[in-house]
Amino acid sequence: MDAQNQKIGLPAVSLRQMQYALAAADAGNVTDAARHLNVSQPAVSAAIAALEAHYATRLFIRRPGQGISLTRFGQSLFGEIRSLLKQARSVFDLSETSTVTRGEITIGIYEALAPYYLPAILSRLSEKLPDVRVNFFEAELDGLLARLHDGSADLCITYDVGLDHDISATTLYELRPFILAAARHTLTRSPSARLKDLDGQTLVLLQQQASAQYVLGLLHASRVRPSRIIRAQSFELQRSLVANGLGLALSHTRPLVATSYDGKKLVAVPVSDRLEPQRVLLAVSSRHRAAPIATAVAHEVQKTFAGLPEAAVDDGILINRKKRA
Repeated sequence: MDAQNQKIGLPAVSLRQMQYALAAADAGNVTDAARHLNVSQPAVSAAIAALEAHYATRLFIRRPGQGISLTRFGQSLFGEIRSLLKQARSVFDLSETSTVTRGEITIGIYEALAPYYLPAILSRLSEKLPDVRVNFFEAELDGLLARLHDGSADLCITYDVGLDHDISATTLYELRPFILAAARHTLTRSPSARLKDLDGQTLVLLQQQASAQYVLGLLHASRVRPSRIIRAQSFELQRSLVANGLGLALSHTRPLVATSYDGKKLVAVPVSDRLEPQRVLLAVSSRHRAAPIATAVAHEVQKTFAGLPEAAVDDGILINRKKRA
């Protein structure tokens, strides 16, 4: 069969073998991949061996007791294999008489944005594209870009922070910055504040590289030096620390509730400095060809944002819809 395949230009490895090897790459463990696929471990190992024989090079680094990791070539190859398998699924889902969009797609979203936007997106997709299976994950800003480029995410919803030239993006929303303070803080007595008001104050900063660099860059440009920086791993911990008077935060993400998890009141004070608003983007990687299903899902995501309110709360911190980028 392999000889016949070679005569007509077909590869000596099958899509199923690619699927098995990809599952091992994602799991970082052959046994876990086999369990996920509901196949035997030797079947996954054989698929890996077939691909390595075909390319005459190692795709994985084996570490006894620690699983497997990809070689540099393997990282490049499995991005292409992931794209190929998605295209294959689209072909298999085609029907001469059907105009229904069907298939599977993965959406990534910045973890601070997920609670506000993801439920509405999933609800709309379930209604408008019922034959599309939607997988989703939350991640930090850097993680989203990595997943786009390796092909494990088709679309991502993120801030305009740390993007590279291989990212193509559409503007969904624009958010204006505010200073988050405990209700009893002196800043809350004024209708607005300046970045300079953060000078000499304790700053509660998210422990995420891209987000932290963005905030610190804004403060540095205004020559603002906090007296101390407290790092918070999560957005809700950041809000709780601020609500308890342990510091201030500069943010764009605003819940529709004015309390932290522990019931303390928070106040969002608009920033009066002339700053560029932060953009919420729908991003794709130009390293991979977009499948028709991704285009259909992207259209519905944009429709979801078009139906959101003009302001998160009635306090002057506007959420603007601008012309598509």
